[in-house]
Amino acid sequence: MKIEQVIQKAERLRLDGYFKESLRLWTRVYKRAIKNNLIEITLDSLIVLGDLSRIIGNFKNAELYYNEAIELSDILQNQLAKADALTGLCLAKKATGSWRDALQLIRHARRIYKNNKDKKGIAFSYWAEGTIWRFGGRIKKSLEYFYIAQTEFKKLKDKKALAYAYCGIGGSSRVYGSYEDSMKYYKMANQIFNELGDRFGIAYSFCGIGNAFRMLNDFNKAEKNFKEALNLYAKIGDIVSSSYTLWSMAMLNILKKQYTIALHYIEKAEKNFKKCEDSRGLIYCKLLRGIIIYLKRKKKIAIKYFSEALKKAMEYDFALEKKYAQGFLNGKYSIPYNIP
Repeated sequence: MKIEQVIQKAERLRLDGYFKESLRLWTRVYKRAIKNNLIEITLDSLIVLGDLSRIIGNFKNAELYYNEAIELSDILQNQLAKADALTGLCLAKKATGSWRDALQLIRHARRIYKNNKDKKGIAFSYWAEGTIWRFGGRIKKSLEYFYIAQTEFKKLKDKKALAYAYCGIGGSSRVYGSYEDSMKYYKMANQIFNELGDRFGIAYSFCGIGNAFRMLNDFNKAEKNFKEALNLYAKIGDIVSSSYTLWSMAMLNILKKQYTIALHYIEKAEKNFKKCEDSRGLIYCKLLRGIIIYLKRKKKIAIKYFSEALKKAMEYDFALEKKYAQGFLNGKYSIPYNIP
């Protein structure tokens, strides 16, 4: 099979949400490109391998691919490829907690996109910055950038990107306390993803809809949407975003006083968060473990979990997680507090 044919097949798999299968083919493309001294294809392969590694939760490998792509793009003086690699690197670093480093990287990428008048790249950089501020717990800033991204994606008539902007607005709106808005934006995203057949997007928006229902105290509809999300994530082979859905299922079961089931979901989420080195996800799991232990009248042990969560949140400068941990420690929140 010619290398161009392998690339086409790999891209079809990637667009259809078969990330691991696409990763295997792109690895073949990368090796053949190096062997045959196909420099431009090597560069493209590195960026895509970084993207796919990041999507499946292998953030260390993703960083290696992106850094190699940045070096090669400098050699080839390919500024747009460098910007794409910087953008990918920023998202990988954000995922492991280095969100302030990610902020510098995305702004570097945006300068390159602006210098090259790449409207799509500029728009994506605004979305990426929104996700970074969201991760750091600066919700007003995240909404500001998601709204900018939304406007730019509408101008570009990029429905898929627009749906992801809606997801960003939906997630930040929920944390901000605007649960009806959160529901609205996630449902708008879900509709677009269904039209496009984007399996990952459908799953991601189902999780968002479920969380909106959870905050509106409709636990049955919340559970239904979470299960829809988990079913799709399992088919895709995702362990990154699905782990947050597992966490949401754990929170839901705590609210329903089903602590054994909640612990089952926490354990599954923790396993994945450890595998991905997702520090933020692990903090959330500590908070839920603390809640369950507190509800079992073991207050001293619960305080230990809340204190550990607070220490980690302060280490990474996660504003929201720090606020939640402090709230539990100083009695501000009545337990079980429904964490957004």
